[in-house]
Amino acid sequence: MANLKKLELVAFVLLFIGLYYALVVLAPHSALYDFPTAETLAGLVTVVVAVALVVLRCLPKRRWHFERLIYAGFLAAMPFIYLAAALKLGSSFNIAIELVGVPVFVGLAVFGYYKSFLALGLGLAAHGLGWDLWHQGSTSYIASWYPSACLVVDLALGFLVVTQASEHQVPDKAL
Repeated sequence: MANLKKLELVAFVLLFIGLYYALVVLAPHSALYDFPTAETLAGLVTVVVAVALVVLRCLPKRRWHFERLIYAGFLAAMPFIYLAAALKLGSSFNIAIELVGVPVFVGLAVFGYYKSFLALGLGLAAHGLGWDLWHQGSTSYIASWYPSACLVVDLALGFLVVTQASEHQVPDKAL
């Protein structure tokens, strides 16, 4: 795992390439004017999160607590984007399905924050590979571009977390 630390810069570059792809290539230009849909807000928040992670990482002294908080908060917030879209346009069944994701991903976020930084990365990737892929073309209440865009960003963020996991697991840096 310590060797993955060497890939941290690559992971940051992939995150910003993924953001560009998600928000410029996948999202239609009209999405930028569709403010404040859940999908557009998620895209804007993701840009802020990515910039905040770069700023935190470039500080002379690591702010371990804030880094963990950002990753955990992002993971915990993700199922609420789908839930908000379902509440706006979905049926009771769709809302019930989206409610299933809330305790799963919020639980992973809380566990990752307090116990295992690596769980945050795996949770982010799991959201992409499980939740986003499942929503791909299967729902009418989320913008068609969003599951693909979210998948790209989730995998990039998950990879970034994995590259930093060995540093975050050091006992003297624990919360």
